[in-house]
Amino acid sequence: MTKVVGDYHPRSISQYVPNMEYAADVVGDVSIAYLGSPAALDADGIFDGVSATNSATSYTSADFKTTFDGSSTSLTSTSGMLDATYGRCLTATGSSGSNHVVTVKGRDYLGQRMQENLTLSGTTVIFGNKAFKFIDSMDIAAGATGDTMDLGWFDRLGLPYKTERIVGYTEDDVAKPHEIAEVSVEVDAVRFAAGTDCLVPSPIAGQITGVNSVVTTATSGDSTGTVVVGSTDVGGISIVIAGSSGVATVDSDTATTDNDQTTSTIAKFGAVGISPDSTPTGGAANYTITVEPLAFVAGDDTATQTATTEDTRGTIRVTSACDGSISYEARCKVNTTDLHGIEQYNG
Repeated sequence: MTKVVGDYHPRSISQYVPNMEYAADVVGDVSIAYLGSPAALDADGIFDGVSATNSATSYTSADFKTTFDGSSTSLTSTSGMLDATYGRCLTATGSSGSNHVVTVKGRDYLGQRMQENLTLSGTTVIFGNKAFKFIDSMDIAAGATGDTMDLGWFDRLGLPYKTERIVGYTEDDVAKPHEIAEVSVEVDAVRFAAGTDCLVPSPIAGQITGVNSVVTTATSGDSTGTVVVGSTDVGGISIVIAGSSGVATVDSDTATTDNDQTTSTIAKFGAVGISPDSTPTGGAANYTITVEPLAFVAGDDTATQTATTEDTRGTIRVTSACDGSISYEARCKVNTTDLHGIEQYNG
């Protein structure tokens, strides 16, 4: 008998089922999620250059950019709808000096109402955690005056069920890596003292999310080892080895800014490594750099969602950038006691 898998999810009806334990497309505890062929990211595809001032401001579908209003140039033929099968995450970008809290209101693929807060920080791209299928409106709190902001989407996609682990991944039906890789980099005494970049090829494409170190020759002064892709520093991640650290001293760091940032992206066989700062005259260390091919974030386990928590079912940052033609599929190990995850935050 052919299994009937639900694929009709109307915007106006919530199909969320608390503590859901069964679905036709979940076999054992594994689901194969077809994520569609989403269009390229667009940082201002929803709202473009809207005003953010010292007074609270609200925007509705009447203010959507033409790439989001259901017209002939829109992302989809439905106004306010994102094109990934189970939704995709958002980005917010302000103008210089912007500091406003932006509240995005919409729905997930099940039709659940949901909200997310994104706090602007100048022109820094702020990456959202929650996978929206539909956008209804946006509120901008009072903040610095005379600013503008954009709202758009990027390459982090939603998943159908509360996912604990990715056990397989394909692009255009070609199997791609889905497990984390640890890349080893040795910084010998000569390069440690000279501050010479030490680079190796990354075996996989993905996002750099962490670094670990172990001292192999005792140091004579503080040394900051910055992770680099080519000659570009990876933002928000480095290790400071304290002066006079002995052999076998260990340390680690994880990205302090969102791991979706542009500087953390590494191509397969791209140059990744450590840039020591040349302060000490002696010392050496070995490093391992964590590269995640999907930068997978598991479904949120908190008791209650908030406006800033991770997506309730989980998300993946796909390896190859969306371009409207690549089709993505993930094999997911899911939570069969709560397939739809906890209820979305809705204010």
